[in-house]
Amino acid sequence: MNETAFQDQIPGNHCFGCGPANAGGLRIKSYWHSDDSAICRFQPSPHHCAGPERTLNGGIIATLIDCHCVCTAIADAYRRDGRTIGEGKAIWYATGKLEISYRAPAPIDAELELKARIDEISERKTILSCSLGANGRSFADARVVAVRVADDWRGD
Repeated sequence: MNETAFQDQIPGNHCFGCGPANAGGLRIKSYWHSDDSAICRFQPSPHHCAGPERTLNGGIIATLIDCHCVCTAIADAYRRDGRTIGEGKAIWYATGKLEISYRAPAPIDAELELKARIDEISERKTILSCSLGANGRSFADARVVAVRVADDWRGD
């Protein structure tokens, strides 16, 4: 992909899942796929395993979904405001609700694809649906409520 990932445009992001400033984090990368959806591809590492070493940990799955959806909400808010991500006054969202249905064990040796779709937008909330899969199989589906937070939310 030639475009810059959402996460690489969000200033000062130290999040474990999506922050490029977190050297020990997952450092996911999300991109627009269509007007109302974004895509993220992630290759797990062996230390992301669950009890069985061939299976991805459920908490890592939750983090991937959470961060991909929240960053999609942030990117969409900038876009609706007519700005590039990171331009001008910062826009931040946080997780208000995360509901995941785990469908099958996700393999640790496959590149995973996450697809987030914006389902509903209001003044303070963006509701998204997300799927996580690989090689034509679905491993998890989720619904995320991303809530726009106050400018001083980060405590900077």
